[in-house]
Formats: sequence, C-alpha cells, structure tokens
Amino acid sequence: MQGSVYHLNKADIRKAEIINTDIAETMAAGEILLSIDKFALTANNITYAATGDIIGYWQFYPAPSPWGIVPVWGVATVIASTCDEIKEGERLYGFLPFASHITMRPGKIKPGSFIDAAEHRSKLPPIYNDYLRLGSDAPADPRTEDIQMLFQPLFATSFLLHDFFMGKNCFGAQNIILGSASSKTAMGLARLFARYASPDRTIIGLTSTSNKAFVAGLGDYNRTLGYDEISALPTDTPSLYIDMSGNAQVKRALHGHLGDALVYSCAVGISHWEQFEEPGDMPGAKPVFFFAPDHALRRRKDWGGQVLQQKIGTELMDWAKEGMDWLQIEPTSGMENAAQVFSDIRDGKVNPKIGHVVALTE
Repeated sequence: MQGSVYHLNKADIRKAEIINTDIAETMAAGEILLSIDKFALTANNITYAATGDIIGYWQFYPAPSPWGIVPVWGVATVIASTCDEIKEGERLYGFLPFASHITMRPGKIKPGSFIDAAEHRSKLPPIYNDYLRLGSDAPADPRTEDIQMLFQPLFATSFLLHDFFMGKNCFGAQNIILGSASSKTAMGLARLFARYASPDRTIIGLTSTSNKAFVAGLGDYNRTLGYDEISALPTDTPSLYIDMSGNAQVKRALHGHLGDALVYSCAVGISHWEQFEEPGDMPGAKPVFFFAPDHALRRRKDWGGQVLQQKIGTELMDWAKEGMDWLQIEPTSGMENAAQVFSDIRDGKVNPKIGHVVALTE
C-alpha cells in the first residue's frame, strides 16, 4: 500500500518535501492502522512547526533528520486492526501527523475515546493524546465536523486563557489587548471576554491594516487598532497584553509605549514566526509564556477531563451557532495542494475569513 508524508526542515520551515512511502500492512498485536481522511490547517500548525524543538512538537511523530512532521487536528478511519476493542471502519478525531496514514497502539480504551499508548508518547502532554471515537457513520452535517477540526484545538486555548485570566482578575487590567486579533485563538478569546468580562473592561484588538475592518466587524472587540497605531493606546490605564503573533517588533513597541501601565504580558503563539525573537529587556511586565496543556492538566485535576471537554465544547458550539456567519470553509484535496495551503498560511497569505480543510481521501 502506498502512502505519503509531508516533511518540514526543522531548522528552516520554508524547506519541505513530500515523501511517498510504503505502508506496512503487518501489525503487531493491539495496533490499528489509520487512513487520515481530512484535517484542518491554521496558524496553529505554524506555531507547532516554529516551536517544534522548543516545546517538543516534533516528538509526536518522529522523522529522520533534518526533517520533522507537523501535527494536525483531523479525522481518520481505521482500515486495519489487531485490537479487539476497535474495529475496521471506525472513525476517530484527534492529533494526527501531516501524512496519509499512521499506526497507533490504543490504550485506556473507553466507549468514546482512547489514547495512543506508543512508548515515545508516554511523556508528552496528555491533552494531545486523547482520541475521540466517532463511530463508523459520517456526520449528518459535515460543517460541524469541519468546525471541530478548525476551531476546537484553538478554542481550547482560548478557553484556557480566559479561565486563567478570569481566575487572576486579569491582574487588575482594565484594557485587554489581543495581538494578532484576526487569529482564530484571539477571536475565540475575545468572544469569551465579551460574554463574561465585567463591562468596565475594554477589549482591544491589534491587527494588520488589511484585517482591521474584518476584526472590527466581528463585534467582540470594543476597539480595533493597526500595529502602526500602538501609540493610540492610553498609558494611564492598567493593561494586559496577550500576544498570539510572537512579533518581537510589535511587542517592543507596545511595551515601550505602555511602560508601567502594562501589568501583564502573555506570550501564546508564533503566527508571525519570521519576526519572532527574544525581545530582550523592555519596560512593563516581563513576558510570560502560556502553555495551554499545563493549565489544561490543572483543570483536568480540578474538574475531570470529561467536564473540561464538555465546557469547551459547549462554548464552541454556542459560538458556532451565534457568531460564525463570517466563516467560509475552503476544501482542498491531495497532499500537494495541502502543502501549498500550509505554505500560504506560513507566509501570511490567507484571508482570516477562510477555514482550510484538507481531504486526503475521496
């Protein structure tokens, strides 16, 4: 059986290759072979690649040096199984490789989920190791499944950020400034703040000039500014900055302008990966990196994993029903076209209204 995998050069994510592979059909006892049906591509995948060594995303699906395999969130079908509890034809959702196939060893199997018990994944964050069992039937509304792939991983980060900051009373900030405001993580977070934050707090979106109208039209930001308008931010109001972009130039400008008014600076993503660098000493609060899996682990202990997922899922579906009229899902098929979409997202050439879903099977 023939398959394919998309490799990125770990030292330079502009370099890539598509490798055709022979899929081994002989499996050890207790394994399943998956055909990856479809997955979402977002700025989140760029962050996975840009922080692959720092955070460890390259470790989920190892590749020969100098290559790495970018993880994606998607749906796959079991096409062969030596695991008694999981049958051929079953579909699942979770953290998959940018590839056509993958072999897993299910563990902790429950009616609705399992983990991949492969040895190399045992020490990696558990939030990436839960797979939802979807049964064998395709969904009645494919858009629901597409929204799950596009938004669930990003909105989970939005939810966890909101939970963290509300638990800290936003560190006393009255202005909540979100960098890369057109990113899906920022949009989800802005929606949660708009729904639950006290009315005396102002939610401000920072974005590129080309995306200002789109961000303002979402209705969840009280104010929208371009990156060249940072000087318009008030310097006499306690402010919180949540940075989805990793753009060091923007961060330095914002810290320099706000100074001591910046009571907390949070680093989340690296969608502007080429502008990412350690910004050095700056006025205001020292930037602190927020690693969502760590906060998720705390909430799993507090609430239980099922309750956490239910809370995230309920908020996401409410958003999907009430506030996603702007979303245009754009399907793409085939590995080569998928590679081009990844390149466009990496190079900042995508419209924030578009949600990219890649189908590798007919």
